[in-house]
Parts: sequence; structure tokens; C-alpha cells
Amino acid sequence: MGGTVRHQRDLQGDYHHRIFHALHDWERTWSGALDVAGEGARARSLGFDQLGHFGAPGCALVVEELVRRLGPPDGTQLPSVLAEFGCGFGGALREVVRGLREHGVEVGRAVGFDLVWDHVRLFRTIQLSGAGGPAAGGPTEMAAAPEARPVQADVRAVPVRDGALDAVVCTGSLPHFADVPAVFAEAARTLRPGGALVMTEEASLVADGRTVSAEFRHRHPPEIFFLTEAGERVAQLASAGFTDIEVRDLGTWARRLLHDRLKAMRLFFGDVAAIYGEEETETLLGTLGAAREEYVSGALLPALVTARRAHPGEIPEK
Repeated sequence: MGGTVRHQRDLQGDYHHRIFHALHDWERTWSGALDVAGEGARARSLGFDQLGHFGAPGCALVVEELVRRLGPPDGTQLPSVLAEFGCGFGGALREVVRGLREHGVEVGRAVGFDLVWDHVRLFRTIQLSGAGGPAAGGPTEMAAAPEARPVQADVRAVPVRDGALDAVVCTGSLPHFADVPAVFAEAARTLRPGGALVMTEEASLVADGRTVSAEFRHRHPPEIFFLTEAGERVAQLASAGFTDIEVRDLGTWARRLLHDRLKAMRLFFGDVAAIYGEEETETLLGTLGAAREEYVSGALLPALVTARRAHPGEIPEK
């Protein structure tokens, strides 16, 4: 592993550990969440960390798009194979797999790739504990829940053969990739022709010619969050071999979503602080609040970005 990769691994790992250090003592944290929430489903809903800025509604958008592209099996269609690049603790990938199965899309395999070993370890711990299941109540319930496999890997070189995947998703992880063109090239390599790439842009896409505020940069450090202009994003995807590129504006939706999330976190501040810590909860509030302000100003563009791996001989979109 090269020095630059190690540096990014350490930076990303340290940043997320500072905010979510309570999760690294998972048994104690989950027990505390159950004490506060009273039952498993609500306890799982307190896990703001696992689902990024957009939470479960963002995962639902990804599911909706994948259902449109993959569709329910028709008797001849094989089970879908999908991967998340930058899976973190695995909450979003589990949510997406669960949603696909609820819509009749059979998932044969799901794998999450993340550079940080602690994220992979925690992914496994949460899944094995049963806290990732639909009712989040224990191993028995988890046995019936969709499962995914975490793998530590640089998402510019994942251990997957060419054309093995039906879909690649990135649920808010794009800003954490320092070399996005290389990540897109790897997504194109591992997707079958016609395979889908579906991504939520939560804190990574900037309006062409705009800059974000100092407060946003304070909450989203530049060595952890890498920003790209909207026009450049489309060019990156086309250069990697994608076509049918769509950037769906989520501005109004995202502003309302973060308004509601911030309101709920403030209302239940004591509950969340009892689990994650007061300082960490204030950091989460500040991070989401800074993103929402950039949505309102129009500098940061919340979006659902989708694309299709071009078939051989097909000219990628320019």
C-alpha cells in the first residue's frame, strides 16, 4: 500500500473515529441505544452515523433507481450482484439490499469495500450482533435479514474480476475519494456492460464556478472531503466509459430532509448525546447544518447521479 493511500486511510479513519468513537465499543453502545430507545427499531434509527447526510431516505432513492434498472427477476434473470464503494460501517448497504429484496429484486451477493480496517471490522461486528436487522433486536431476527460482506480494499483496485457486478453504489462516500476518476475507472472495469452506477452526492458536488463557505470547510475538512464541480463530474464519468449519465437535482428534497433531521436531533439531543457523547452530537448537528446552508445558497448541489456502463462499441456520452 503506497504512502498516499496509507495517508488517506489514516486521515479518514481518524476523522470518523473522532466523531463515532462510541461505536467502536459496539456492545456497550448498542446496549445504551436500547436503554434510551426502548426497542430495537428505534435504537437503530438513532444510528445517524451509518447512513450519511441523507439517512434512510437517501438509501430509498438508490433502491428506487436500482429497481428501475435491475428490475424484479423474470425467471431468466440471474440474481443481482452489487457492491458499494466506500461502505463505511455498512448501514447504507444493508438498507439498500433490504430495500431491493422488498421490491422483488433478488440479490445474490452484496459486498462493501472500504479502505479503513476499523470500518470493515465494525461492519462485521454490527452485522453479526443482529443490530443491522429489520427489527434490530437480535441474532434470530438478523438471520432472516439481507447480509453483505465487507472487504478492506482501495476502491481504485478492488478484488473483483472484470464485468462481475450488476451494480455499483456510492451512498455519500464520493467526497472521501481523493482520486475520483480512478474510482470511476474501477467501477467501469468491474461492471458488466449495461451495469448501473448509482450515487448520492451529499457533500461532494459544487455548482460550476461557485465556492463553499468557510464554515462548511470547517465542518467538512478539505483533506477529508474532496469537492468536484458538476460539469467535471459528468466529464469524469464519460471518460471512464459511462453513458446515459443523469444528474438529478435533489435541492428542495434535501433541504427539507436536513431541516427535519436537524429538528429531530435537537429535539432528542439528550438521547443521542447519551449514546455518542455531547461534543460528538454537536459536531453531527454542525456538519448537517453547514451542508444544509450550502444547499440553500446553491453552492453545494445535492443530487442523485446515475450512469450506465457502455456496451462494447458504444460511444460513451460526452
